[in-house]
Amino acid sequence: MQRYYGKLLLFGEHTILKGSRALAMPLSHVEGHWAYTPDAIPPHLNLENFLSYLQKHSDKGELTAGLQLSAFEREVNKGMYFESSIPVGYGAGSSGALCAAVYERFAFRPIHRDDEAHYVLLKRQLAQIESFFHGSSSGADPLICYLGQAVLLFPDGHAQRVHPPKPRAEGRFFLLDTGISRKTGPLVERFLEKSETPLFRRSALPALLPATQAAIDAYLEADGHNIMAATARISGLQLQYLPELIPSPFEKAWQAGLESSGAYALKLCGAGGGGFILGYTLDAEKANSLLAPLTPVYLSI
Repeated sequence: MQRYYGKLLLFGEHTILKGSRALAMPLSHVEGHWAYTPDAIPPHLNLENFLSYLQKHSDKGELTAGLQLSAFEREVNKGMYFESSIPVGYGAGSSGALCAAVYERFAFRPIHRDDEAHYVLLKRQLAQIESFFHGSSSGADPLICYLGQAVLLFPDGHAQRVHPPKPRAEGRFFLLDTGISRKTGPLVERFLEKSETPLFRRSALPALLPATQAAIDAYLEADGHNIMAATARISGLQLQYLPELIPSPFEKAWQAGLESSGAYALKLCGAGGGGFILGYTLDAEKANSLLAPLTPVYLSI
């Protein structure tokens, strides 16, 4: 059974819109796959509206990915649905995984995962499929879910597969669960509006962009100490310049990380405003002890 994992945006949230790279990886602790039910499909799992959207674009000759929609419809009528444990509204790839699954199963000529030369086209095809859920899509989420491995994203739209560094960096990432479902679009709009203000242009972006680049470079080099330093830098800048994207119940844990002498640091995971919060630590035991009175660690990666 083919499984499509969720995704995490490790670094580059928002700043990729201003010229930095971004780094994303699969979240293998949650996944989606095709399943069948003999009973009526619950409304929130029903794919008929999604299928109608794709059919409309196909009828107009606008569907960039040729899909076998009649076969898709037959399977839906047989009780096919997408069984998923990926949380919705977390920026974790819930719609991306579904779109990747549709593409792989029903595209006439799906672009192979190893065909890196055509990733721009692949991302464009997946973006159009995912636009049903978001109005517009970059295609990055379904691309990562389709490839099933870490991806380096460039501001010009290109993408490159990244193999996990060996040896692995001595630190580790972890997640906090805010319990808040949110929509990405308004948060991105908020960031773009703020990025046009003189203070943000003058002070925040010149610091956030190099910190993001440094974090990505450190990850690719398996340099845990520099991942920690760059993450702490990003954490402080996000708290200073983007506090509205940090859920208020987690502000104490965020500040405590900055005051922990490098025990851990927290940063936005995706658009912010809810979903997961990403942490990095060089000392998991100390980080857990500091976080225990404030918030439980949802998952160590």
